[in-house]
Amino acid sequence: MVIRSVLTNYHLADAIRLAEAGKTKYQEWSDVREPGLKLRVRNFNATWCLKFRDNTATLGSASRWTVVQARAMASHVRGMLKSGLDPNPWIDARLAGASADEAVGVVLRREGKERNEWTLAELMQRYRDDHVKVGRVVRGQRRPPSANTLNDVEVLMRQQPYLAIAGRLLRELDERTLETYRNDLANLHGGSASRKGLAYIKAALTWARKHHPAAAGLVGISGWWRDVAALHVEEVKTRAPTLDDLGMTIALAEATRRLPGRSINAKINGGTLAALWLLAFTGHRREAAVSVARGELIEDIRSGNGWGILYRPPHVMKGRREHVLPIPPSAMSILRPTIEEKTNSNWLFPAARRSRDGSKGHLHGSAINKLLFRLRGLDEKGRETGVPDLLTLAGVTVPDWSPHDVRRTLATLVEDWTTRGDAVSAVIDHEGQGADRATQETAARGAAAITRTAYSQSQRLLLKRIAMEPWCDAVVAAVEAARPLAAQIAARLSKTRAS
Repeated sequence: MVIRSVLTNYHLADAIRLAEAGKTKYQEWSDVREPGLKLRVRNFNATWCLKFRDNTATLGSASRWTVVQARAMASHVRGMLKSGLDPNPWIDARLAGASADEAVGVVLRREGKERNEWTLAELMQRYRDDHVKVGRVVRGQRRPPSANTLNDVEVLMRQQPYLAIAGRLLRELDERTLETYRNDLANLHGGSASRKGLAYIKAALTWARKHHPAAAGLVGISGWWRDVAALHVEEVKTRAPTLDDLGMTIALAEATRRLPGRSINAKINGGTLAALWLLAFTGHRREAAVSVARGELIEDIRSGNGWGILYRPPHVMKGRREHVLPIPPSAMSILRPTIEEKTNSNWLFPAARRSRDGSKGHLHGSAINKLLFRLRGLDEKGRETGVPDLLTLAGVTVPDWSPHDVRRTLATLVEDWTTRGDAVSAVIDHEGQGADRATQETAARGAAAITRTAYSQSQRLLLKRIAMEPWCDAVVAAVEAARPLAAQIAARLSKTRAS
């Protein structure tokens, strides 16, 4: 018997009662409110079903769902059947206790696995290898990848908030997932790390949707991730150490190479000190300062008088242009021992330890930051042994200055010293210098080629000298003036520790 009616819980109770009795061969109630929804009784079984075209889907036993719940189930299953999807995985998940949204995730995961679609981990690996490492094409030329960008992506892939979602298929991700990731990363590593991590994942999703939509499982996806915004806003930085601050910092680093309470070998690397000097002289970003290859800092034979030339290839510069700086005699006298040092390394400032792949690379940019932390007593060993903040003790007015802040100091002071403000811009590479030339793509350059590049009109070497000579002379003078006090502080520190 088939009864068409607006189903209520009274009909449901009748169906369950008939099934318990087990004497009904067939009884069906067809709901007129939800098309295709049926409540059937056969012998001892009472079940909810959905009839849609030639398909019949069993939604579960009559006792599992109320009438309202059964209608919601039927509506969802009808939509899946209409789209050509198999509703059984979703129904099974719902019967197992999953919510409607959780059951959708089960369906998506099963289909994604059957099609070998990408997980977030696979996406980030491919984005790193096929996009970041390859570099971008700008105006028809491929720019080499940024070491900082590559490092940022690899750091992201090791952080716990990322690892918690790395195994999910891309089709499983949603706004809630990315928002939770953003907030967890901010709580663990700060707002700046959260902003970066979110930006890289969003960029990777956009890249995959454009280049690999089918393999990634993003066909027909709207690009919802673009609506998830970072909460952190970078503040405009105005912090800048004074020239005396720079001089005292370098003087203290030299005077306290081995701090009390540390092992005999735990002294400041000479390469790190030399890199700190070069950073102070040039205002380079820290990665550009530590990654100077041997042969890139040379004597300026054409000029003579003790001048030098520092060549930086495009791939280490933020603007992706080759950059040449004249190094005055005062700075060359400090750097020349490092240049002439006998070593098997290809780097001017080689790392003390080998990298993970066994190669001997250059100092990491963080080595300079660690040196500054050490002088402030903020490194792990310094906190254990109670080393005071030597920079504050020496009267440094901005003890928390960072390597990038030197650029601000250089620009501010030199602009006050000279009428040529464009000389400062040329030194710190803040303005364009035309299209890249084919020669800029050459990885290794000899001294003659570097000299030719330095004296080409585009590098404006004479203009840069206007800024570099007074600045480097002032840095050397500031260090000389700071050395007596730095030596006194180092002696007092050693005496205190000895007693």
